[in-house]
Amino acid sequence: MSKRYGYARVSTDDQSLEIQHDLLTKHGCDIIRSEKVSGKSLGGREQLRVLLDFIGKGDVLVVTKLDRLGRNLLDILVVIQEIEAKGAQLVSIGERFDTTSPMGVAMFQVAGVFAQLERAMIRLRQREGIEAAKKAGKYRGGKKRFDPATIRQLSATGMRPHQIKAELGCSFDTITRALRQGTRPGMAAL
Repeated sequence: MSKRYGYARVSTDDQSLEIQHDLLTKHGCDIIRSEKVSGKSLGGREQLRVLLDFIGKGDVLVVTKLDRLGRNLLDILVVIQEIEAKGAQLVSIGERFDTTSPMGVAMFQVAGVFAQLERAMIRLRQREGIEAAKKAGKYRGGKKRFDPATIRQLSATGMRPHQIKAELGCSFDTITRALRQGTRPGMAAL
């Protein structure tokens, strides 16, 4: 007897899977697997891997949107080919596509191209915005990281936390964390 499996994914821990779960349940999914992991690559997507290993002939894998499978066309096509090789189908609720027909496969490929194009356009707009902000003197860059070993070395020379803060431009919290790391039992010095 064939089954309908649902796959839900969000990229970050602060995003909710609830809406995807509700849609997958409404579309008759017997089993739903979900994860909070980036869709940049297929690596690290353990729950998707479980579904792809388990799905069999006549089964259907359901996603709420095609981009839940991946951000680039190649990854999406790899997943579709693996599903088809097992005699199963893929359904995307949002795009109303399925791989039960040649037209459905073609539509998935076209939608994947547009999803990849959209992601590239977002990155381009982001880079353009950063360049404009740099020219206007409003961009400071990403969050600066500080080496805990450097902070501990400065402290070992007798520098006080307010002096380390002035020297490196880091926060007191960063200094406190670095100094605590160095005093944990069983922790090797960096």
